[in-house]
Amino acid sequence: MTAKSHGLEEECEAILEATGLTEDQLSIPSVGQGLTPPRPVVPTFKSNWPTKATSQSFFEKALLGQVEGLSLEDEAAEGEAIDEDDEDAHKHNGAAADIVDDEDVAGWDMGDDIVPELENDFVNVESTEAVGSGSSEAEQWARNSPLAVDHVAGGSFESAMQLLNRQVGAVHFAPLKPRFLEVYQASKTYLPASSGLPALVNYVRRTIEEDDPRQVLPIVPRDLEHLATNDLQRGYDAMKTNKLEDGIRYFKGILHAILINAVSSESEVEEAKKLIASASEYAVAMSIELGRRQLGTPDEVSKNPQLLKRSLELSAYFTIPKIEVPHRQLVLGSAMQQAFRAKNYGLALSFANRILANGGSSRIVENVSTPRIVLHTYLERAN
Repeated sequence: MTAKSHGLEEECEAILEATGLTEDQLSIPSVGQGLTPPRPVVPTFKSNWPTKATSQSFFEKALLGQVEGLSLEDEAAEGEAIDEDDEDAHKHNGAAADIVDDEDVAGWDMGDDIVPELENDFVNVESTEAVGSGSSEAEQWARNSPLAVDHVAGGSFESAMQLLNRQVGAVHFAPLKPRFLEVYQASKTYLPASSGLPALVNYVRRTIEEDDPRQVLPIVPRDLEHLATNDLQRGYDAMKTNKLEDGIRYFKGILHAILINAVSSESEVEEAKKLIASASEYAVAMSIELGRRQLGTPDEVSKNPQLLKRSLELSAYFTIPKIEVPHRQLVLGSAMQQAFRAKNYGLALSFANRILANGGSSRIVENVSTPRIVLHTYLERAN
């Protein structure tokens, strides 16, 4: 199979001959393309690297048979010459070293010895001048900001949890773990280095124009704009298509993402408040409806008076959260049908009146108008 996936037809035939089988007798699944090694981003192997010329030693020449013109006497003579040169150099160095005498340097006015003056023996290593020296940029993020998201990006999860506990009263951080890891991973990139060496880390900032190390801050993934244009719309789509489990995951994810986020203006603060209100209302509404569905099937609920009562209560609670009008109409229509099946016509009529009051799609209004008239007439006659 390996030979087949790499297109080695001759190798395949040799293997089949050795095994005594044919390709029809083998059950081979569909094979894709063969694996290829990753290509280098920068072809540095093609560069003309400078090399240093090397010369052969006496023993290498002797082993290669290049003994012509070689003699131990010549080598010794060369050694003696080197020794003589070293001796001359030592003399010159000694003569230069003699200049250090005070009499010889008197004309240069070298002055007294330089001794640093210290006020005391205490050195304040925590002074403001030492901020940032010997520390990574990730550590500076945690020092520069009181926001939990910046501490998370710098890898200081403990201080981030302490901030969340003091600022919003958070005590259970397990649901925030995916958001913590998302922020931490998005704030840095890694460039592979040489084999055997760790990758080079590059920190990604949201304050691109800032040069002061005391003002640099990390980038925040899935900011408010992304949450409003992507995650919120996905939650709306889940509500429209009746996929409540997915919708709860989207809306709770929005709440967790806003909790570990940053804003830079008053307009973003207002947008964050709207997102929190909308996501919380939808999360509560969907949780109520899922709780109602967990009571059992419609047949099981209709046969049990207690379950039927609880089902009607939850369907009524489902209509209370402040969600968008099109979605509210769907919720009211579902509650009206459940109340009608349970022969609770008064409750069904109230839901129908709310649907007509909200307006919206003409199809929905037409579908509700006729049952509303029937219910209203029936209740008047019953009274």
